[in-house]
Amino acid sequence: MALSARPCVGRVAVSRRTVKPLAAWTKAGTTSGLKSAGGKQVVEINGQKVLLVAQGDDVKAVSNKCSHLGLPLVGKTAMFQAEIKSGCVVCPAHGTMFDLDTGAVKGEWCPKLPNLPLVGKGPAQKPLPTFQVRVGEDGSIEVNV
Repeated sequence: MALSARPCVGRVAVSRRTVKPLAAWTKAGTTSGLKSAGGKQVVEINGQKVLLVAQGDDVKAVSNKCSHLGLPLVGKTAMFQAEIKSGCVVCPAHGTMFDLDTGAVKGEWCPKLPNLPLVGKGPAQKPLPTFQVRVGEDGSIEVNV
């Protein structure tokens, strides 16, 4: 059975949808701005807060929300100022160390919290989301979020 070409008769409904890419390189700052901010800087990319960290000549990018309870790693108050130690970012609220390259938990999960009967230390151990970073020759920082 052969198909015949027939003209389309009638109206054709066309649906317009916004296509949102899963990831995109977005300018997040400059190396000079990051260094003048003390090597840690929070930027917002597509509604997500990302922590940029200067590590020697490299720049790392991780979610600025601790994966335990979603508290900021670097916030507006002195209480929420994460420490960078041994290639890790340390949550100021719980003391968990997250590897800046992989987001994996290093050491004890939530060492500042008590281990309560039945619930332990709360939600299960989760890695911190990390993002790819590239630095241009001009010092511009782009993050793939």
